[in-house]
Amino acid sequence: MKHIALAALLSFSLSTAQAQTSEELAKTYVNMPEVQQMMTDMFSPQSMAAQVMASMPPGVVLSETQQVAIGELMSSEMNTLRPKLEELMEATTAEIFTAEEIDALITFYSSEHGAAIMSKMGPMMQQVMGALAPDMQTMQTRITPKMIEIMSSEY
Repeated sequence: MKHIALAALLSFSLSTAQAQTSEELAKTYVNMPEVQQMMTDMFSPQSMAAQVMASMPPGVVLSETQQVAIGELMSSEMNTLRPKLEELMEATTAEIFTAEEIDALITFYSSEHGAAIMSKMGPMMQQVMGALAPDMQTMQTRITPKMIEIMSSEY
């Protein structure tokens, strides 16, 4: 009995994905509360301040007030780009993934585990990038003269 119900559910899911175009499914995916919350978190003043601080050269120290002001400024500016980000996400998702794959994304991120994972991806990447920032700054300092040389030569 369980197998019949599972087969019926799978069949319904596949027919739903086939009935909707990739573009329609991509729009559904981008407008999911979990995806919208990810963007809200990504563009929050706290997240923006953390990203700016992670990219600061060594030795640059900003007060808490300066960090808050920079976070608010960056958040405000980035949120003006959100409609374009959503359009690009919809178009790119529809272009790269099949309707069945987008349906699977929707199903997964609508689940308890998928929603939990989505909510943790931003903080995880922020932590990873924050830890990597000093190495990236060192690398950037090391390669900048080489990049200037390449750009000023007739490669």
